[in-house]
Amino acid sequence: MSQSNPVPSPSLVRRAALAGLLGTLIESYDFAVYTYLVVYTAPLFFPSGTSGTAVLSSLLVFAAGFVARPLGGLFFGRMGDRIGRRRTLVLTVTLMGVGTFAMGILPGHDTIGLAAPVLLVLARVVQGFSAGGELMGSATFVAEYASARRRGLFNAITPLGFSMGVALAPAVVGLTTLLTGGHMAAWGWRIPFLVSLPLTVACLLYRVKIEDSPEFKALVARREVPSSPVLEVLRGHWRAVLRVAGLSLTVGLVGYTTSAYLPIYLQTQAGLPKGTVSLVAALALFLALPFALGSGFAVDRFGRRAVLVAALSVLTVVVFPGMFLMGTAGIPLFVVGAVFWLLVGLAGAAPPPAYAAFTGFFPTRVRYTGAAIGFNVGSILGAGFAPYAAARLTNATGSPYAPALLIAAAAVLGITVVLTAPRVGPGETRTPRTTEEGAREGVR
Repeated sequence: MSQSNPVPSPSLVRRAALAGLLGTLIESYDFAVYTYLVVYTAPLFFPSGTSGTAVLSSLLVFAAGFVARPLGGLFFGRMGDRIGRRRTLVLTVTLMGVGTFAMGILPGHDTIGLAAPVLLVLARVVQGFSAGGELMGSATFVAEYASARRRGLFNAITPLGFSMGVALAPAVVGLTTLLTGGHMAAWGWRIPFLVSLPLTVACLLYRVKIEDSPEFKALVARREVPSSPVLEVLRGHWRAVLRVAGLSLTVGLVGYTTSAYLPIYLQTQAGLPKGTVSLVAALALFLALPFALGSGFAVDRFGRRAVLVAALSVLTVVVFPGMFLMGTAGIPLFVVGAVFWLLVGLAGAAPPPAYAAFTGFFPTRVRYTGAAIGFNVGSILGAGFAPYAAARLTNATGSPYAPALLIAAAAVLGITVVLTAPRVGPGETRTPRTTEEGAREGVR
C-alpha cells in the first residue's frame, strides 16, 4: 500500500483478521476431519480383504483433494485479483461447506456400490478446489491490512486459523466417539462432517459484512486491476512461484505428517484406542497454538528467514527420538501427549514465516494469483501425499519411524529455499507501504 492509500481503522483491521481466521479455521477443519474418520469410513467406502488396503485407498482420496487445489488456486486467484479478495473468500468457504456436508450424507458401498467411492472422491475434489483459493486468499487479505511493525503477527493469523481447525477436527471426532458409543462405525462418523454446516453459515454471515482490503481498493481506484493476472504471474514472477512452491511443499509435508499421520501412527503402531488418540491429538494441537503466535512475534523481531530456519532445524533434530518415544510400549499417556504437542508445535511454528514469504514475493496486483499458484503446486506433493507417503515409506522399510526422514528432507528443502531467495528482487517482493516498511523488507 502506498502512502496515499487510506490507513484502515484498528476495528476494521481486527475484523479483517477475524474474518481470515474464521474462514481458514473452517476450511482446515473440513479438510482435516476426513483424516480422523478414515478408520471408520475406509471399510464403508472401500471394502477389501484387509483394513490396511482400505486405509491406503482412503488416504489416496485424501490426496485427491490436494490434486484439485492448483485448479482452485488458478480460478480463485484470478478472481481475487480481478473482482476482489472479500467476494472470492465468501465463495471459497461456501464451496468447502457444501463438500463437507455432502460427505456426511453419502451412502456407503453396501448401498450404492461403486458410486459411493466415486461420490466421495468428487466431494473431496470440491473441498480441494475450494481450499485452493481459501488459504492464500485469506493470507493475502489479512497481510494487506497489516502494518509494517505487525506483519509477522498478522501473517500468523492464517496458519493459526489452520491450526485451530486441525485441532478442532479430532476434538469433535473424539467427543462424537464418546457420545455415540458403539454406533460410531454405523452412523456416528457422519456427525463431524455435518457439524461443518453451522460453522460455514456463521462464517458467511461474518464475511459478507467486511470490506475488501485497502490495497485492492486502491488498485481499483487507480484502475490498475490486471486483466490477465495468471499470464502476468507466469511471465514476470515465475521464479517467485517456484520459491513459494518449494516452501509450500516443506510446510505442507511437515505439517500434515505431524498432524495427520502421527494419529494414524499412534493407532496402528503404538496400539492406542481410536477415541483416545483423537482426544490426545486435539488437546496437543490446541495447546500447540501458541507456537504459531510466538513465531509471528519472532518474525517481527528477528525476520522470517531466521525463524523458519530455527523451527525446521529443531524439528528435524527431535522428530525421530520423539516418534521412538511415543511408540515405546508402556510409555505413559501424558508423555505421548507431551511429545505429540512438541512435534506439532514445532511444525506449527514454520508457517508464519513461510506465509510472510508467500505474500511478500508478489506485488499487490497479482499477489493472490501468484501466491495461490505456487502454494497449491507445492501442496500436492507436500501436504497432499504426506500421510500416504509416510504410510508407504513405513510399509516399504518396515520401520515405523521412517516418516522422520520425510520431515528431515522437507526441512532441508525449506531451509535451502529461504536462504537462497533474494532479500529484495525486482517484482519479487511486496510493494512497500512506507519508507520504513521498505527498509524492513530489505533486511529481512
